Amino acid sequence: LMQYVEESTYGTTPASAAFVDASVINSTNTNYENVTETYRKLGRRTLYKLIKMGKAFPWSCSFSPVDTSLIRYGTENGNTAGTATGTLDKGLTFVNSVFQNSGGTLTEYYVIRTGTKCDSITVSTSSRGMVTVDMDWISRNIPKPVTTANGGLTTPTFVASPTTATPWTNLSGGTSKLSIGGVVYPFKSASFTVNNNLDPVDIDGSDNIEALEPTVKESTFRCELIVLKDQAIETAQEAGTSLAVILTLNSTGPKTMTGNWFPVMKTETDASDETKVRTVQFEGQLDDCSVTA
Repeated sequence: LMQYVEESTYGTTPASAAFVDASVINSTNTNYENVTETYRKLGRRTLYKLIKMGKAFPWSCSFSPVDTSLIRYGTENGNTAGTATGTLDKGLTFVNSVFQNSGGTLTEYYVIRTGTKCDSITVSTSSRGMVTVDMDWISRNIPKPVTTANGGLTTPTFVASPTTATPWTNLSGGTSKLSIGGVVYPFKSASFTVNNNLDPVDIDGSDNIEALEPTVKESTFRCELIVLKDQAIETAQEAGTSLAVILTLNSTGPKTMTGNWFPVMKTETDASDETKVRTVQFEGQLDDCSVTA
């Protein structure tokens, strides 16, 4: 199962690390990339040299959450010292194992991703659907999988009993999930995205990046509303002003996303043969985005 731990030093897995359960992750997509230079010489049609200059490890995962712990590594800003736990300040080490062929025998291999931070995250909820989280990560290093005991880590404590909690659905947030400008709206779908625009800091003489620094934070929110109770959203769009948004992902806690939303686009369609209730779609930018712990 997938699990992770915060790093005290970026890119280094702590000794005696106590890993946190991330077994709700139900899919990953990982790229192992070489940064190369294609070098050619005059008078030669074919490739002369393909020169390796570095490595890159972007990957992504999807899941339906049972808490906000992992989500907050993509949404929370941290502090000026870069030391706030549970936020983008901290690099993570992810570990999971896979069974693959080794000389005709299925053998357990450990996959270790160090120096990992969230580049972007999208959280979505829709009628009769699961709450879904899609996260794009960048890791400093993802070495070739190894069969060494514990993946070569120093006395780690792995998760012994993965969660049995039920992932969140459209019903987890209650009946008043979406508040815009203090007004609760019924809706078909809603989502927010945070792009941290991480800068992979590469330095001369190093094969791997040496830091992942967040730059401009871009946060957006969109929704498909069933009933417009007034013209408050249109008024805010026309005036270029913001409305406070609260999206409840789980009513226990509660677990919410909050931000000040500047609606910039409204989309509505009408058709004489339409067989569904009329909806209106809005999208716009958030001044910031925060999810409760």
